[in-house]
Amino acid sequence: MERDTQKPIRSILVVDDNPVIVKLLERLLTRAGYRVMKAGSGEEALETLAAIKPDLVLLDVDMPGRSGFAVCRAIKQNPHAADIPVLFVTSLAEKEYIIDGFAAGGQDYIIKPFTHAELLARVQTHLTLREAQQDLLASVIRFRDLSILDDLTGFYNTRYLYQTLQEQLEKQQNLPLSVIFIDIDNFKYVVDTYGHLNGSNTIAELAEIIMPLLPEGCYGVSYGGDEFVLVLAGHGRKEGAAVAERIRRAIEQASFLSFCELAIRITVSCGVATFPDDAGSLTELLGNADHALFETKRLGKNKVFCFSEMGSLRHF
Repeated sequence: MERDTQKPIRSILVVDDNPVIVKLLERLLTRAGYRVMKAGSGEEALETLAAIKPDLVLLDVDMPGRSGFAVCRAIKQNPHAADIPVLFVTSLAEKEYIIDGFAAGGQDYIIKPFTHAELLARVQTHLTLREAQQDLLASVIRFRDLSILDDLTGFYNTRYLYQTLQEQLEKQQNLPLSVIFIDIDNFKYVVDTYGHLNGSNTIAELAEIIMPLLPEGCYGVSYGGDEFVLVLAGHGRKEGAAVAERIRRAIEQASFLSFCELAIRITVSCGVATFPDDAGSLTELLGNADHALFETKRLGKNKVFCFSEMGSLRHF
């Protein structure tokens, strides 16, 4: 079956209190392949926009009630509709009206009577421009994500961690925030036995287990190799340790590399530190979580250990 590469049908909202003009524009645009919606007043146009987001608006200026300029300003002030191109279609040809139209946020000003070819050309031009802007915005978002996301795991990278964690600590000085350091136990054995590629596959599968277990508003960071950092905003020491324990158990019970019929088992060690109880700064917080992780390894791995217990050496 051939892939359907046909572009979606563009929708246009026609706003005019003259039913003859509305019918003319509807027939012209429908023949050109557009889907047409209609509104007979500014108020009706804004109600339609609240429910359905068209790709472009053709807007009369001189209408009873709210004028086309006022409607356009309302559209441009709405963050959900501001990117929709607005083309004024009006018989008001004086220079001051044209200036007012662009000042209100309109992308173009078409004077009645217009030729069919002119109107269709302008409509197509502004739809193409909007599509290019949307593609550009999508590219910006995609490249931004690439700059802060780890390709293998889908977690954030260390750049994002250092950029955002300090800001989080400053914003919620009266709220707890726990950090969990996670390290795969005996990961060198996995790589030496099954190869580097399967080692990477194991890390990716582990991230897939962790992701749905993260509470809302929390995030994971690929800290390098087989080590992860989880940032749990609003979670005190007990809550942070409980999250770590759920993740440790889920990993212990899972099978890895089943897709290549290996079905290996792995475990992880977790170290937990909490702001502000265990640390007063970002550096201390990360360092103390790392100390707790080191203590977990020393105690035999596959455990959760909190920095606050460094003195008593009790573990979960």
